[in-house]
Amino acid sequence: MTDNRTISLVMDLFKYRTISLYELSLNTGVEKDVLLESLKEINQLLRQNNLPAINLKKGIYSLPLELTSQASRVFDLFRSEHIYLSQKERISMIYLYTFCRRDFISNFHYQDLLSMSRNTILADIKELKALCQTFELEFNYSRSKGYYLLGREEDKHRLTLYAINVLLHSPIGTWALAYLFKAWQEVNAIQQLKDLTQRFVIQENITALEERLDVYLYFLQFFAIRYKRVKVLPQAPVATKSLAVHKLVASLLEEAAAIYTVSDLQLEAIEYYLASIFQGAFEGELAEVSDFFQDLTLQIVEEMERLSLIEFQERSDMILGLQRHLIPAYYRLMSRIECPSDYTEVVKKEHADLFQLVKKALKPLENHLGFDMPDSEVSYFVIHFGGYLEREKTLPFRYRALIVCPNGISSSLILKEMLKQLFPNIAFLDTQGLEEFQLLPNGHYDLIFSTIPLENHKPVFVVPQLMSERQKRNLFRLVNEHFPNAGYFPLEIEQLLETIKKYASIHEEQDLKYELVRFMNRQPLERKEKAPMLDELITRKTYAKTDKVLSWQEAIALAAQPLLAMDKIEETYIKAMIDKVHEFGPFIDLGKGVAIPHARPDEGVKSLGMSMLSLEQPVYLLDDPAHEIRLLICIAAIDNQTHLKALTHLTAILRENENIKRLVEAKDFDEIADLLKKEEK
Repeated sequence: MTDNRTISLVMDLFKYRTISLYELSLNTGVEKDVLLESLKEINQLLRQNNLPAINLKKGIYSLPLELTSQASRVFDLFRSEHIYLSQKERISMIYLYTFCRRDFISNFHYQDLLSMSRNTILADIKELKALCQTFELEFNYSRSKGYYLLGREEDKHRLTLYAINVLLHSPIGTWALAYLFKAWQEVNAIQQLKDLTQRFVIQENITALEERLDVYLYFLQFFAIRYKRVKVLPQAPVATKSLAVHKLVASLLEEAAAIYTVSDLQLEAIEYYLASIFQGAFEGELAEVSDFFQDLTLQIVEEMERLSLIEFQERSDMILGLQRHLIPAYYRLMSRIECPSDYTEVVKKEHADLFQLVKKALKPLENHLGFDMPDSEVSYFVIHFGGYLEREKTLPFRYRALIVCPNGISSSLILKEMLKQLFPNIAFLDTQGLEEFQLLPNGHYDLIFSTIPLENHKPVFVVPQLMSERQKRNLFRLVNEHFPNAGYFPLEIEQLLETIKKYASIHEEQDLKYELVRFMNRQPLERKEKAPMLDELITRKTYAKTDKVLSWQEAIALAAQPLLAMDKIEETYIKAMIDKVHEFGPFIDLGKGVAIPHARPDEGVKSLGMSMLSLEQPVYLLDDPAHEIRLLICIAAIDNQTHLKALTHLTAILRENENIKRLVEAKDFDEIADLLKKEEK
């Protein structure tokens, strides 16, 4: 009996054609012994239908050429009513089936398509109608038309992209999409379009975001099928000036027009429209970056530095990397394309404080867009900024590793941090896109971690971008087999194991070592995460109020006095804070009469601290009446991370005018103590 696991396994085998059991286990999330049983069942079914079996040689599975040429027939074998589809998968399939419909559609057609009962389909349609409303569409039925979509064509396209994305994140997604094409007797040309794109990307030396690109290539097919019937083309949301993207789209359009026999194709207008969408799948080409993107990137970086009180050490590199990420994100956002990401909830949970700060720092982009950014896009910016905040000085490591990720710089940063925790004895070099990796000499690295299978003389370890604990354990064991002590077993662990062996039997020593190493490697991170709360930093000792008439320099010095008295800063830090204002202007002015003086950690900070000074007589930064200050909050940060929790809480408080008034007008600390304890919900 076939099931989702079997379908997913068959699709992976056809996708990669050559793959190890370890890689199959990572891709499917299924234990190796279970996979072996499934593979036996698959080969048995293939032989029963006079098809060649999957080959196994030295732990590597490969598909015979005779089998790959009959992919459609093989997928048909594994199509059965026993395949379970979630409601989210079903409503995505119902929508796409309707989007590219050729004839009248009734409930019966949906029942036949999905092998579901009438009541189940009616429940799915109810959910689909609600989803359509969020995209400003209606999903209607009439006796003459059957089921049909009502609304703007561009909104129908947005929901199409969303539905494709949902399916591609499903274990049976590629099968489901192929099944939809077959249901309307249309060709599934995805591999043909992928091959064309791959050749073009290498030729033009541009970086494709593979995960996004797959969504758009499927969309191109659905678009071409629908265009044959409706002949409607939306207006391009924003024009892209990328010549490479225009050339690629033109080539893809010619291919699609021939495959789907589309006549009366307004090639120039369609190219203009699709190029604006496809730009969202390619990192920005720096040679063609406009002043607009340069200015917008700089505004975001400056806002992030202002809000987080961080000065980026590698500012130029960070700006260039952010700009390359910003360009495709901008086109996706302008097209209102929503592609939920598996990372989003992980990032929001694991990096909650940074997420809030980055979301605020993206205000320059949101102001231009005119709407709030979805969390899925914000999370990619969080990963980008977080990667730079986490960078450490180079240490003398035993091994050097590359990370190859075709989904761009930002997507690889979270994977890099995960691998660094697993393998502290490996130096991870700069992450590479597929094109850059192919040009890199082998002598620069000892091993490769990649999100896709690669052929290389050096060992390649295929890893998912988000790993489960089981996958981490398997990877840890496999890497250490090839590179002894890559994970680094501290002497304490070896001594601990020897002690345990005296009194107990250890059946899985490598697994136990992994758990102990993971525990010990995690300790510094856990200590770092226990960042102090705002009310632990601004206390009765670090709060002051004065009615004296002061200069702005004297006010900063007075605000810092509690930190100096508590030996958290040196005298040089006070001078550095004042010098920063002279050098960079009144950048510490947050508006609403609040300023946050600060300088770099290496300019006199001994330990983390915050102090607050309320002024009955205002001061004016640089003696400018436009920068009146009534509340000074001095911050002494020791690194790029530890102060973020307290700072996030503080900025939440300062958003409310009533809170600022309360802080300024308080007679003593008791009147604001409870305000500082309240966490943002």
